[in-house]
Amino acid sequence: MAQVAGGRRDPATPAHDLVPAIAAPARFGRLRRWRPETVVALAGAAVFSWQVGRPSPWWDEAITRDVVSRPAADILALSTHIDLVHLAYYLLVHAVVGAGAGVTTLRMISVVASGLTAALLVRIGRELDQRAVGVCAGLLYVVAPLASRYAQEARSYALVTMVATAATVALLRALRRPWQPGGWLAYAALLVTTGVLNLLAFSLVLAHLVYVRASAPAAVRRSWWWAVLGAGAALTPLGVGAALQRRQVSWLPRPDFAGLTGFLSAQFVPTFAVLLLAAIAVAGLRRRGTVQPSTNRDAFLLGVSWALLPPAALWTISQVVPLFDWRYVVFCLPGTALAMASLATLLRPLATGAAVVALALGGLHMQHIYRLPTTGHAEDVRGAAMVIGEQSEPGDAVLFLPSSRRIFALAYPKDFRNVDDVALRIDPTTSATLWGVDWDTAHTAAALWWHDRVWVVTGPARLGETPGVMERDNLRILTDGYRLVQRTEGVRFEVLLYVKGRPRSETVTAE
Repeated sequence: MAQVAGGRRDPATPAHDLVPAIAAPARFGRLRRWRPETVVALAGAAVFSWQVGRPSPWWDEAITRDVVSRPAADILALSTHIDLVHLAYYLLVHAVVGAGAGVTTLRMISVVASGLTAALLVRIGRELDQRAVGVCAGLLYVVAPLASRYAQEARSYALVTMVATAATVALLRALRRPWQPGGWLAYAALLVTTGVLNLLAFSLVLAHLVYVRASAPAAVRRSWWWAVLGAGAALTPLGVGAALQRRQVSWLPRPDFAGLTGFLSAQFVPTFAVLLLAAIAVAGLRRRGTVQPSTNRDAFLLGVSWALLPPAALWTISQVVPLFDWRYVVFCLPGTALAMASLATLLRPLATGAAVVALALGGLHMQHIYRLPTTGHAEDVRGAAMVIGEQSEPGDAVLFLPSSRRIFALAYPKDFRNVDDVALRIDPTTSATLWGVDWDTAHTAAALWWHDRVWVVTGPARLGETPGVMERDNLRILTDGYRLVQRTEGVRFEVLLYVKGRPRSETVTAE
């Protein structure tokens, strides 16, 4: 160890021996600087991972589980005619978790992304020279019920939100140092990544446009335009490919105004949010002279533009070409949190903390609703699979009417191990489809001849779905030669058990 006397180094001690003692405070200083981001990220991880595996996956999550279990080459083959817009997400999840991962494991990717989103909101506050605003925004995002809903979903929307927030951080950094081309390149790259994960999320540039026009001189605005045009050009091939697959979202209806306002009000419990904002406004009026207008104005402008412009633009476009759905615009939720947090400097820290706690308590009911086992994600795919897994016997047959209901078996293959999928001609992976290719009715009827018990997995029609001729013919086979002995109904599914024999008028409904 270096010997120091009277404030001078012992000449016999090499200078480099003092480096650790000098560098250590600097390292600890950097760690302390990142402490707010770390605390907020950990808070997000705790909230978002709470009961993450409890809700049954819904339809799209079941698709995710099946697709990411396929080899990468087969995922690419699938994307040539469907789900091109999700290709990047599928490949990323496939690389991270591999085949056979459960729904809870898949959801953990969204949990991590959402925790990082909260931390990035803290960083936005730093870039705006107002750390308190950033910390408040991050915590508001953590307690928002809608954030938890998509943080616990095995789809891309939490990742999209994270990357969109990172792109906003990159924009603010580039605006601080507009002479550095690396900042604009990073911003453009993050815009491209946002669009690759969700093309519609590229509408984030509308919010950025408003902020840049209000806060940057003409020369800097030109740099921003070049970055956006470059990102747009890079996304053009994906946009063309997605347009060719437009039919996969043709079921989307034209949204009414309640769809837009519903998305905005679902982010936080409206009554609590309105009362809280009113209380903050009153508190601000009482503390005139303590507000920092420039900082608040920047955060408020960016937050409001981010929260409102992309959803409003997509809703407007959807009056002609329907594309609007809450999950497509959930990347705007951090903007709402930032806009609300821009009022944080109107309050003392203790009052700000109390406001966040009030919103958290107000949203507890919806936090519980989103975590209900059967209805949390609006569909109970797991429930349908459990009926087959617990009650089927070796040698039973199964029919999926329509064939798209085969996704239940693809999500939970172990529950269907005892049953013979008699209608399946080509499996989904080989056919590069989501649920495979079926035999014609004659072949299916011949295959059923060997089975005394037949399970039918069906359910209410999904939006844009109509029964095909083959499905109707398959059901006619059962009504002619089998009798219905059990019906199990759940959340958006129905499982029927037919047994060979003379048809009867009565049926038994399972509890």
